[in-house]
Amino acid sequence: MNGQRSPLLIGGGVVALVIITVVVVFLAGDRTAVDFAEDTPEGALQRYLRAFDDGDLDAAYAYFSADVRADMDRDAYERTVAMYHPGIGVDRTRRALFDGRLGEGDSIRLKVTVEEIYGDGLGASSNRYQREVRMVREDGGWRVDEPLVWLEPSFVEPAR
Repeated sequence: MNGQRSPLLIGGGVVALVIITVVVVFLAGDRTAVDFAEDTPEGALQRYLRAFDDGDLDAAYAYFSADVRADMDRDAYERTVAMYHPGIGVDRTRRALFDGRLGEGDSIRLKVTVEEIYGDGLGASSNRYQREVRMVREDGGWRVDEPLVWLEPSFVEPAR
C-alpha cells in the first residue's frame, strides 16, 4: 500500500508545482500596461507589436528602418510572417515588458522581457526570456533596426 502512494504523492507534487509556477508568473510579473509616447523608441516598438498582433502587416512593416526594408522587401516579410507567425497552431498568450535602454543618441537597444504562456489549466506552461531590440532614429521617428517577426528574428531571403 505504501508503494502505491509514492507515485501519487510525486504526481500530486508535480501538479502543485506547475500550478504554483503559473500563478507566480502571472502575479510576480504583473505590470500595468503603459502606452508609450509615439516619439519614443518604446512607443515605436510598441506600435510595431500592436500592428503585427492586429495582422496589419503594412503598418508593422512601416516601423522598420530603411536598412531593414532594403534587406527585406514587403513580400518577403509577409511570406516570413505566414511561415513563422508565433501563434499559428499554438494556444499561447504573450506580452513584451520594457526593461530599459542601452546606449544614447540616434541608435539604441531596448531591453525587453518576453513572457509566453502556452495552454491553459493544468496543462499550461510558461516561458520567459530577455531580448534586446535595435532601434534607430530616422526621418524624425524611431524605427526597428532589425528584421523581426513579432520579437523573433526573421531570417528571410534578401530583397531583390
